[in-house]
Amino acid sequence: MKRHLPFAFWAALLAGCTSQVDAQLDAAQLEMRQGAYEHAVDLYAEVLENVPRAPNIHTNMGFALLQLDRHAEALAHFETAQAQLGAGKADVSLLHNWASALERLDRLEEAEAKYAEAAQVDPGRASVLINWANLLGRMGRLDDAEQRYAQALAAEPESALAWVNRGYTLERLGRPEEALVCYRTFLTFSDDAPSDLIDHARRFVAQAEAAGQVAGG
Repeated sequence: MKRHLPFAFWAALLAGCTSQVDAQLDAAQLEMRQGAYEHAVDLYAEVLENVPRAPNIHTNMGFALLQLDRHAEALAHFETAQAQLGAGKADVSLLHNWASALERLDRLEEAEAKYAEAAQVDPGRASVLINWANLLGRMGRLDDAEQRYAQALAAEPESALAWVNRGYTLERLGRPEEALVCYRTFLTFSDDAPSDLIDHARRFVAQAEAAGQVAGG
């Protein structure tokens, strides 16, 4: 299932920042919003030549590289950002994207640890919990995944992605009645969801009702 990564652009708060750097950061922000990640990477690289100690820029650079599937390079920038922030300091967006980079590099146990760190920093961040649950499902830990989806829904009750993923996980766990509730709820929030997810939920509901598993509703 498609996962959605969160993005929060941090304004650069750099003492003595030149007008040229300001212009480059403004341009990079625009490129990021338009999905022109290659151009954003080039702009951030130029800024980092002049201002190498800037964890926020390393984080944004890492995010852009992640969108380009340049996972190892992204990881290096996330590690640099954390080193520059210092021990004991944490940012949920940095940790979340760091976890995603590790996951894409198939370093699953390390990725899970980073998702757990991110959730500890912000327990109510549904996107972190959903991606953590997706990873747990990939690792075959379905009960743990289902619990993370439930936590995501406690934080964001109208998250279509959490409802459908929880339904799919419950389906795999052999708990069809609970899965049905999730799929039905998902369909009330599914306007922007991928069509394949909507089709699967509709089929499951229709089959359950046709089989008389539960009353239609």
